[in-house]
Amino acid sequence: MTSSWVRISLIIICLSLLSGCWNSNELDELGIAVSVAIDKNDEGDYLVAVQVINPSEIATDAPTNRPPVSTYSTTGETLLDAFRRLSAKSPRQIYFSQMRLVIIGSKLAEEGVMPSLDFLYRDHEFRTSFYVAVAKNAPAEVMLSIVTPYEKIPANKIMNSIDNVQKNWGVSKGVSIDKLIADVRDKGKSPVLPGIDLLGDPEVGNNMSNVENVDAPTKLEVDHLAAFKEDRLVGWLSEMESQGLNYATGDVRSTIVTHPCDDEGTISVEILRTQSSMKSKMDGSTPEVTIMVEAEGNVAEVDCKIDLGSPESIQEVNKEVEKQIEKTIQSSVTAAQEELESDFLGLGSAVHRDNPTYWKSVEDEWDQQFTELDVSIEVKAKIRRKGNSTQPINKEG
Repeated sequence: MTSSWVRISLIIICLSLLSGCWNSNELDELGIAVSVAIDKNDEGDYLVAVQVINPSEIATDAPTNRPPVSTYSTTGETLLDAFRRLSAKSPRQIYFSQMRLVIIGSKLAEEGVMPSLDFLYRDHEFRTSFYVAVAKNAPAEVMLSIVTPYEKIPANKIMNSIDNVQKNWGVSKGVSIDKLIADVRDKGKSPVLPGIDLLGDPEVGNNMSNVENVDAPTKLEVDHLAAFKEDRLVGWLSEMESQGLNYATGDVRSTIVTHPCDDEGTISVEILRTQSSMKSKMDGSTPEVTIMVEAEGNVAEVDCKIDLGSPESIQEVNKEVEKQIEKTIQSSVTAAQEELESDFLGLGSAVHRDNPTYWKSVEDEWDQQFTELDVSIEVKAKIRRKGNSTQPINKEG
């Protein structure tokens, strides 16, 4: 009798474990969102647009006249209100777990992004691996409607372009929501975000005819970095300032440094690896921060008379590269301290790490303190390879 009850109990336990997924959804009932645009309108309501994949257009090899994605937009008093109102426009429940990109409009960025980040980070449907960017010269929702060449899904195009720029040029970088929130909450570092530019007529760009040209008339392009103070947009960095920031924070993976030769012409060095660090020390009662950068690269292009077989010539190239990188970083320091008054370089984090006692006395007023901070830059460059020739190739032979 006892053994029978044991068997029955085991069967009941097994059945309870095999109950299945109580909240599952079928794929043909979902609209998979890959990108979201968030801004505010003139009335102060949230404006939300979502880019949803058209699966039949992505999976097929036969081209049709239908776009690979659809966009839906609506407004709401809160973000949750706006997202729920999307159900009135989309024929399917929108699924956000595959989202890759959030584009923030300039109006919302200037007011402050933290309330929006709270919703995106708190909701269990959103993963935290997606990038966050700022729409620079057009409404954020308009950028989601641009049909892009080469990449069928515009969100993938933007995300891949951000990665490509960071990997090969170093004037922008991808920022995830985790990184953005950490920088907003860090009193010693202000956040930056990549900018997105719209080039061309948006009315042309939202039509499939935009990708029927060899050179699409309307394009989305990765711009330089947007600088924030706490969670508010305060300005845009130039190309040099953006690259200087990435040098200082060790985010330059590869780029090109070009400098003039002694007589005429130029020489270009391909930077292949960088490493950076920041050190802070006290000079009496005031701190000093030193930005140290090590760079390695190869001679990539020579358009002047120089003998690369000479150690003296290589040393001269190293020095010129060091000067160019130092100049680039200094432009970013100047923008942070004098123009934008935003510590996006993370100088305060270096002071906090190396001088915690002093930091406690100034952390609440660091925005004013860091503009007077003494910052020095040390760069060490090393040429690894000179290419297949130590002499410039010219028509004289």
